[in-house]
Amino acid sequence: MWIIRYALAAAVLLAVMYFSFLNAQELTTVALWGGLIYENIRLIMVIYGAFAMGVMFWFFVSMFQYFKISSRLSEHKKKNKQLLEEIKALRNLPLDEVAPQDMTENDQENI
Repeated sequence: MWIIRYALAAAVLLAVMYFSFLNAQELTTVALWGGLIYENIRLIMVIYGAFAMGVMFWFFVSMFQYFKISSRLSEHKKKNKQLLEEIKALRNLPLDEVAPQDMTENDQENI
């Protein structure tokens, strides 16, 4: 499965590089929020800038997901430890043996 992922990543990278070489001399105008307008910017710079912002956004989202998963993992480890201690305590409880003379007829039939 990992080879398919790496092959797909390499194909996407090659496609982006090909596209960037085809459009290396193209100029564009970028209009941002707030009325900022940048004219005669190379298209490749706009594409790489958008890619860099997407990578940063992905990084921050992944970082928050990582911390969320880490906290859930520690909660589960605490709960697991608590349950193991409870099992250990239940294993150490003495068994109450019942003498045959203390048993009812119904209990003796079930033996």
